Amino acid sequence: MNAAQASQPVIALVPLSHKDALRNERLNAVEVLLATPFIVVVTQYVPVLVTRLGASPLLLGLLTSGAALMLTVASALGPAWLRRVPDWPRNISIPLLLWRSVLAWVPLLLFLPAFQAEAIVIVVVALNFVAGFSNYTFTAFLSRMTLPDRLARLVSNRWTMLGIGMAVFTVILAAILDAFPRPVNYVIVCALSLAMSLVGFFVLRQVRPLPLDAQAAMRPRARLRDLLAHPPARDYLLITLLAHTAVNAPGPLITLQMVRVLKATDVDFGWYLAVFWVSLAVFGLFVPQWTERFGNVRVFAAACAGLGLQMGILALAPALPMTWIAGFIGGAASVMLQVTAYGLMVQCAPPERFEGYVGAYTAVVNFAVFVGPLVMSAMVAAGLPVAAGLLIAAVARAGAGALSLRLVTE
Repeated sequence: MNAAQASQPVIALVPLSHKDALRNERLNAVEVLLATPFIVVVTQYVPVLVTRLGASPLLLGLLTSGAALMLTVASALGPAWLRRVPDWPRNISIPLLLWRSVLAWVPLLLFLPAFQAEAIVIVVVALNFVAGFSNYTFTAFLSRMTLPDRLARLVSNRWTMLGIGMAVFTVILAAILDAFPRPVNYVIVCALSLAMSLVGFFVLRQVRPLPLDAQAAMRPRARLRDLLAHPPARDYLLITLLAHTAVNAPGPLITLQMVRVLKATDVDFGWYLAVFWVSLAVFGLFVPQWTERFGNVRVFAAACAGLGLQMGILALAPALPMTWIAGFIGGAASVMLQVTAYGLMVQCAPPERFEGYVGAYTAVVNFAVFVGPLVMSAMVAAGLPVAAGLLIAAVARAGAGALSLRLVTE
């Protein structure tokens, strides 16, 4: 291989046919829909379960922050995993199966005579370590599953299907949980969700992305210093850290503002979430056209501004119906952010160190998930009003968007 060839991105070795790209996109849409019940249970109902089992605030904080920390560590080790197991689908199958086994552990641990909440938290946090490897592998291979000019469409379709699935399965699984006593309800819900996620797992295995370049798999570990020497890569990591910290930091405050300040009932909060996910699903259909017309940078900046507006409305809303507007804007802006964030990562990555940059990028995102809520919660515990915390997050989100407009991706 000559010097010119070596300088080309490893994501553009041999183009997929249009037919293969469409096939991969369809399989991705089916897979994410089938995985949605798993996501609903782990992210929404497991925290509710451990709360009802008597978990302390410290234990609940460990569930969220400990999981994010495990994801951060695994993301940093992701390039080493890909060098050791470069072939798809084996590199995704091992960690993904281990991660989805969490739905077998949760109902089993409910039969312990004591320390059920503690046991569930330990298992969930521990298995997030292998989840980090599957997340890294999928992120590294996603751009290889379709044609370069269809990447935004692929990512957007996945988020659209996720929005549809979250809106539907949140309600269905809640009805099952309410219909049966514990632990029978969680046995049924976990068994159903695990079965669907395993079908989705076998669907994902049918995806045929471009293989890794043989030299990329043999390439020595990328040093952070080398990644930061590429100006677009360095600048985008800083913007990613600010944007994702601002996105994740106010998570606990949203619930506090709606429940304690606006006196929202479970039904009221459910309406907010429903509007959010429906908006995400609908606007996900249009994001690819917007990125083609305006580019990833401008749409990313608009997404950050929209997410800032969402927080501003929640902070100043005089009544609950106003929160539906915030949910609508937040859903639309969220899918815009997710689609363009991935596109910008691909654009800003050093061409010869793509896999290493994916590891750095995912580690930064997961670190933001870890540190953002901790910092914001500490500020509120120290006396900062909840509304003020939401406004700080609004300014930080908008600021990340403004900084992104100065990003040079080439």
